[in-house]
Formats: sequence, structure tokens, C-alpha cells
Amino acid sequence: MKNNLCRIFIFSLLLIFISAAFVSAQDLREQEKIKKIEESYRLNIPVWLLYEYGRQAYELGEYGLASRVFREAIDRAGIAPEAEIWLARIFENEGEYNLAEKQYLKALEYKNDLYVIEEEIDLLYSLAEIYRKTDQYGKYEKTLISVIENDSEIRINMNLQYSMIDVLKKRGIDKMFELYRYEKTKYNSARTGLGIFYYRTGRYSEAEINLILPLVSVATTGFNYIYDKTANYEFTNILSHIKRMLEYPELSQFLETYEFFQTLYYLAASLYADGFYDSASEIWMIITECDKDDSTWTKRSERQLEDPFIEPVIRQR
Repeated sequence: MKNNLCRIFIFSLLLIFISAAFVSAQDLREQEKIKKIEESYRLNIPVWLLYEYGRQAYELGEYGLASRVFREAIDRAGIAPEAEIWLARIFENEGEYNLAEKQYLKALEYKNDLYVIEEEIDLLYSLAEIYRKTDQYGKYEKTLISVIENDSEIRINMNLQYSMIDVLKKRGIDKMFELYRYEKTKYNSARTGLGIFYYRTGRYSEAEINLILPLVSVATTGFNYIYDKTANYEFTNILSHIKRMLEYPELSQFLETYEFFQTLYYLAASLYADGFYDSASEIWMIITECDKDDSTWTKRSERQLEDPFIEPVIRQR
């Protein structure tokens, strides 16, 4: 017995020494990287390389160092929207939302100089998040709308959204998902954000219109993925389709990434507030059947099924 205890004690000490050595080696590597970054912005190197060093400092949590590197990049380049964005992220992580907003707006002024033009969308999403965190609801709405306005098919999609909602209300959710397919996901987050915002500000029909397309988009992606895997997949109803998607880890993650059950919940809540209780309760039932038992949206759906209610309206500023 004593020999066993002795072995366990020695093994535990060995693990401690190994862990300490690993941590020390890791700390040493980080210190060497920090030193290299500190030297970088004093050297005559390309601006894009300064971006890389600044990003590394940011990921290490060395926000002061990252800020110095990005400011040096701006001084050298003159106009450097990517560096302005990184400075905004630093301010945001430090809770300096007013400064973060100013930096994001400054980067937006130079959007035509972005290396990747598509980054404008990410920039607008970041700015919208600042407005959400600071309860600047009018600016939040306006910024998300400006994201969607980048969609070249916005008018076509608006007609599509109205048609989808009309079928859902008249013929049910299964018929709607059977009839419609839509693959793009680029503007899903903006439409979902707007949809939830419109619900919370009492504009229920507008909420429905914005929430429907992201749901059809995610379901369509799932349909195409499963069809490619099986070659003979047919849609029967949305409940079984969601369950089938959850069988694939990639699609399960996809549902989570695009907040599918949250979006579904608020579509139901909007329908209920708009006077379509049967449609709403059917959707809440689907959530309780498919989402995790302890998830926020399962619990809230169960509560709605037991005693439905409309959430209090928030006032815009």
C-alpha cells in the first residue's frame, strides 16, 4: 500500500514538473515573440508586415503593443483602414465603446482603400454590434439596413420574403419550406438582427419578413449538403429535416453559427404577436423537439406553449 502511495506521489510530482516546464517554455516563446514585435515597428518593413505583427500582439492580449504597431502602420501608410479596424477592436475589448465607434467610422470613411472590399460588410457588422451594446437603437437599425443594401438582389429577395410569409400563414410552415429554396448566407446575420430588433420594438410584420429568409437559407444549405451525401434525399417536413441536419456535425455547427433556433423562436413570437397563434405554436413545438433540452430557446418555447405572451417593447433612442 505504501509503495503504491509513493508511486502516486512521485508520478504527481513528475506531472507538476513537466507542466511547469511546458508553461515556462511557452512563456519564453511568448516573451521572444513580444520582443520581436516591439522591435518590428522601429524597423523599415512593409506596412502589411506591421499588420501581421500587430495582429500577433492583439492575439497575445498585448493591446498596448498592438496599438503602437497599428498606429505606426497608419503613420507610414497615411490611409490604412485595416489598421483603424484593429484599433477599434482594441478599444472595444477594453470597453471603450465610444472610441471604438469613432475608429470604426473612420475606417468606414476609407472603405474604398480596403485590401478586400468585402471586408466592408464585416466592418458594418462590428459597428452595429457597438450600437447594440450601447443601446443606440436607431443607429443599430440603420447600420444593419446598410449591410442588407449591399445585396444586389435586395428587391427580388424582398418579394421572395413576402411570398414565403404569405405561404407560411396560409398553408403552413412545411409547405413553405417545401416550396422555397434560397442559398445565400452572406446577409443572414443582418436580417436576423433586424428581425429580432423589429420584434422587440413592436413591428411584428417587419420582423417576420426579415427572419424568414435566413431560416430558408440555412435549411436549403442543409438540404443541398445531405443530398450531395446521399443522392436521394427528399424533403418531407421541416421537423424531420432539422433532425436530419443535426445528424451531421458540420450541419449541426452550421445551425449554431447562424443561430437557427433563436431565429426560429423569434419568427414564432412575431407570428403570435401578429395574430397567428397556430403557426407560432407549431414552430415552438419544433424547437422543443429539435433543440437541446437545456437550451434557452427550448425553455422559452416551452414557456410560450404553456402561457404565450408578447415581450415588452423597447423604446428607441
